[in-house]
Amino acid sequence: MTVNWVGAYNRVFEIIDRREPEGCYFSGPRFIDKVRELDPYFPNYKQYLNDRQTSGSSTSRRDFFYDILMGLGEGDRVRLLNSILDEVAHCDQRVASEVRAMLAGGDPGPTATVPAEAWNAERLNQHLRQIDGSIAERDFSRAVTLCYTCLEGFYKAFVRKHVPQEAQLKEIVQLSKAVKKHLRASLDSYPDEALNLINHISTTVDKARNGFSESHFDEEAARWLASYIRDLTNTQIRLLLHFL
Repeated sequence: MTVNWVGAYNRVFEIIDRREPEGCYFSGPRFIDKVRELDPYFPNYKQYLNDRQTSGSSTSRRDFFYDILMGLGEGDRVRLLNSILDEVAHCDQRVASEVRAMLAGGDPGPTATVPAEAWNAERLNQHLRQIDGSIAERDFSRAVTLCYTCLEGFYKAFVRKHVPQEAQLKEIVQLSKAVKKHLRASLDSYPDEALNLINHISTTVDKARNGFSESHFDEEAARWLASYIRDLTNTQIRLLLHFL
C-alpha cells in the first residue's frame, strides 16, 4: 500500500486550519500534544519552535506540521492523522472520510452517523470512526469486529425503540430478523429484495467476523474484505436511519 502523504496531509490541514465550527482549529501546541501522545519524548511546543528558529527552518504551522508528520514512521503517521480526525471529523465528514480511505489504501465509501438521541449513539459513532483507522493500520480483523459490533449495537437501538418485546435478542442475525419483520409489517410498499438484504448483509458480516478468526488471508484479500464489510455496515445503518 502506498499512501499519498502530501495529499492526505493537505486534506487534513484543510480541516484543522478552520476557525469554525468550534473544535476544528489546531494550534501548534495542540498539534504537538497529539504527537506527544505517540512519542512522549518529542519536544514540547516551545522547545520545538526554538529548534526551528535556531536552524532557520520555517515556523509556519503548515510547514512544521508537515515536517513533524513526515519525520514519523509510517504507522505513526497513520495513527496521528486518524487521531486528529477523531477530534475534527464533525467539521467536514466528507473530507474526513476521504482521508481515512486514503490512509486505508482505498476509496471513500458511504458513511453513517447515528443520531445522538439513539440508544448508545456516542459509542456506536466512535466505533464507526475507528473502522477506517483499523483498516489504515492494517488491523483488518479488528475492523471487521468493529463492523459487527456497530451493526449489532444499531440493531439493538432500533429494536429497543420499535420492537421492545424483542429487546432481549443479542445475536446479530436474530436482531436483523426482528428488524426486517417490523419493517415488513409497517411499510405498505417496499421491495422485498431490499428488506431481504437486511438479513443477507447481517449474515455476511457475521460470517466475515468468524472467517477472520478461522482463516489466514493474505494482506490484500484481508484489506478488500474489511473495506467491503465496512461499506456494507455503513450502508445498512444509513438505510435503517430512515425508519429509526
